[in-house]
Amino acid sequence: MKARIFGLLLVLLLAGCSEKELYVFPDDGGELILVAHLKQPLLTVIDADSEDIIGELELPFVASDLAMVDGRLILASVEEEQLYAFDFETQALDAIGEVGTGVSKLLEVDGALYAAHATQDRVSKVSVEPFAVEATAETDEHPQSLAYGDGKIFAANVYGHSVQAMDPETLEITASHRIIDRPNGLAYTDGKLLVGGHGPSGELNRELVNYSLAEEEVTERIDVGLMPIEVLADEDSFYVLNHGSHEVVELGADLIERARMSVADNPYYGTLQAGRLYVSSLDGDTVTVIDTERFEKLSEIPVSSGPHAIVIREAQP
Repeated sequence: MKARIFGLLLVLLLAGCSEKELYVFPDDGGELILVAHLKQPLLTVIDADSEDIIGELELPFVASDLAMVDGRLILASVEEEQLYAFDFETQALDAIGEVGTGVSKLLEVDGALYAAHATQDRVSKVSVEPFAVEATAETDEHPQSLAYGDGKIFAANVYGHSVQAMDPETLEITASHRIIDRPNGLAYTDGKLLVGGHGPSGELNRELVNYSLAEEEVTERIDVGLMPIEVLADEDSFYVLNHGSHEVVELGADLIERARMSVADNPYYGTLQAGRLYVSSLDGDTVTVIDTERFEKLSEIPVSSGPHAIVIREAQP
């Protein structure tokens, strides 16, 4: 049984329109695994070395996604107008600025933050410090996944059945691609997009699609497993999360399957960090840690219900 030390909410300070919440949990500056939960307003803090849970922080909202920007943890919520930032030095959570409701996905690129507003059919570019919404784009219906490559931001629009390319500065939409019905999960590689998703309504998709941006056509369809909804790129490998068949699949640079492993029910979110793949299982209440070099399951960390977004805070100098 992993040790648990529950984060203590100390005080809520109201100053004008700003809100600050202070928490206390032990932090020696080591690497942390941070997990947001979709079934409850909770942020779990895990010591990456010991894999002990050192904090369960009760949030004032359900966090839909997380990102690390300039050493701070950025939190988004579908219901909230604001983005929030957690400062590890002060252990304070602050509302940092209004971006609008519906944010379900965040993507950090070279210090810039991009937000997909799934319920508002919009993508925003945000400066975190100083806070400003620098650009917005009206997209097709329900942008859910974001990726960056070849100097473009790509958004997969689930109910718009499209992937749209945007200029990273202005968010001007430069191209729209019809690749797969209800796309969800994408990665860029060498002029191509790897796209997963749910597929046509009433069918159970098993394919990861390889799409050439230059030729604007599908060049390959790969049977990876039931409902691939997350694709992660790591140097010469790709990792696909199948939330229908509860698997993680490793593909080589040639997109040939190298290995697969079973994980707890409904893997829906993953992140890569320094030779490790971290996968949260939404219905299995588990974070699985995988060694990517050997594609070996190192551990399964039990957490509270509904784990979803994961980010890693690197060890502090």
